[in-house]
Amino acid sequence: MFAATQSSGQIELDGMSDDKPIHLEGISRDAFELFLELTFGRMRAGSYTLDELTKFLHFCDMYQCCHAREFVVSRVFAARFRFHPAQLISLAIKYHVRSLFPFAFQQLAKTPITEITHAHRELMGNEIFLNLVYVQAALDHHRRIVAAEEPRILMHSNDCNDPAGCSEDWHATWWNGMGRFLLDGRNPQPYSDAVKRFKDMSFGRVSEGCKDVMFKILDEGAAFRHADHFTTEACQFLLDKLVFEP
Repeated sequence: MFAATQSSGQIELDGMSDDKPIHLEGISRDAFELFLELTFGRMRAGSYTLDELTKFLHFCDMYQCCHAREFVVSRVFAARFRFHPAQLISLAIKYHVRSLFPFAFQQLAKTPITEITHAHRELMGNEIFLNLVYVQAALDHHRRIVAAEEPRILMHSNDCNDPAGCSEDWHATWWNGMGRFLLDGRNPQPYSDAVKRFKDMSFGRVSEGCKDVMFKILDEGAAFRHADHFTTEACQFLLDKLVFEP
């Protein structure tokens, strides 16, 4: 290529020497060096910084480097807890990385709205933020229902000598236990932790047989899993709408 240029009498400015490098618009020197590092097998022993991974993913997307892209995505996912979920959402949408989206959205659903800054909102975009607000409102509503409405003892066990007292104390223990654990304004407990702490409480006139039956219902977690199913469905809807296959 260079010989043909020279024979034509034209002077090629870019790439002729180190003093005249080829300029890649929109690509930083660091990103290109990361590409060379991976392509020619000089793998680093340490981890990549978040900035390096972001720049490298941008490079792979711009030049359609599929093999390098798979590597970078795997590194981003391995370092996912070092990113804010809003950053992962932004990367997933901008670079069509579907594998990052579910984890990021699940983490956002657990993040109080008051902890999401304007910068985070800019990263995730208005549609994600609006849906996140709706999801969190629905999850809070469901949590309040679970906290206030205990599963009823429909049939008392044979060792239950006081069914009325048993039901009354089950209701009181549920409200003073699960209600407090789930609705604690300073430190609301996840369902699994709340159930674990609830089982260690004193249940008054609740018979052992009735308690065992109700604990099995809690372990099945039908009411608790509703929140996870709802979040998963909302996540899938947004994933299909906003993140396209490359």
